[in-house]
Amino acid sequence: MHTTDVEILALTHVPSIGFAILQADGVDSERCLHQMQRCLRLLGIDDLLDGEVHNASDASWLHLSANDRLQALCPHFDTAPIQAFLSGRRLDRESQMVAEIILAMALSPQTIPFKTIRDFKSALRMRRNAVDVASRTELSFDTDAITRPQAYWVYSKENGFLLRQGVSLVEGLERALCPDVSGSTYAFSCQRASEYLMLYAVVRELSKVNQAGLHAVEEQWRKRALMGDDFLFRFLEERGTRENPMPMRYYIPGDRIWFKNPDDHSSDIEGFEGSWVIYLGGGRFCNLWDRERPYALEEKCLEIYYWSQCVEVSPAGLPWMNEAAVKDRVQLALSDPAIKNPILEKMMVYRDPAGVYADGGCIDLSRDSFGSVYTEPLRSE
Repeated sequence: MHTTDVEILALTHVPSIGFAILQADGVDSERCLHQMQRCLRLLGIDDLLDGEVHNASDASWLHLSANDRLQALCPHFDTAPIQAFLSGRRLDRESQMVAEIILAMALSPQTIPFKTIRDFKSALRMRRNAVDVASRTELSFDTDAITRPQAYWVYSKENGFLLRQGVSLVEGLERALCPDVSGSTYAFSCQRASEYLMLYAVVRELSKVNQAGLHAVEEQWRKRALMGDDFLFRFLEERGTRENPMPMRYYIPGDRIWFKNPDDHSSDIEGFEGSWVIYLGGGRFCNLWDRERPYALEEKCLEIYYWSQCVEVSPAGLPWMNEAAVKDRVQLALSDPAIKNPILEKMMVYRDPAGVYADGGCIDLSRDSFGSVYTEPLRSE
């Protein structure tokens, strides 16, 4: 299939919300639509989606979007109610997560394009795997004592933690993140942890569909760990801009999200600039430091607000965060609407641009999701 830039652009301008899957010229798109509808029926969600075929010069695409019933269930693009709704449909755990991902994508205010059906299926698996590993992750928060399982990782000051020769990257990531596998907890910053979580899902999928890509990524991590923007641009895609932000309560399971600390003073403490998390579904975000207590959106906003109230000075004269005081204040606010509501009005506002601390809150404008695992940029440097 040869897909032109014009046709890819058209995918992002389908006149409705939802997601679209490009089909090659000559493919029976109506048949593909019927097959998709049959899969949705097996998941018990065909009554919540509209599907149609769009045709272009040498290609066509399937477009699926939320119908009136799903939009009524999720007003203002709030995807949190989907999980509770699906719990009454007697799906197994894996099927329920897949169904929640599909329904959340169908609600998207900006059409999500997939170049092929295999890209769509891979995206579903990567999101499901990201949720699974994030729900099992528990780490030690320590920005000074970063650690990894020594059987898999060796530290280089120039290049970060490198994967040892002869070991599996997916195993090394899982053992660094999940104490149910390693029996230990390791020290991370939340940004590095979020990268490991997303990379784990990518590598799991590469092992299934793209062995050459898997080898390239493993070799990359034996030479230099990709971090920050290098990681983002290689593996992820951002959706949402300041001009066209994601709705504040719109999240798809497997999204990576940044919550900004809008307080200039407390954000100067290392590790408290903000918070990177993975959306688990059902209105919950992973808690990297206590896997048994995932965050609700309101709780995360309250926690970040109270960072500004709980900065103390150590005996050495350095600022530090009294996290016990933060937890106590969050619990008090959750039980008292008179305290909670004014704080949420302040915090549940789109964040200011980087480096600006003015009238913004902690809500990001974008979401990070997975790119294609079949593309050339997966080669190692």
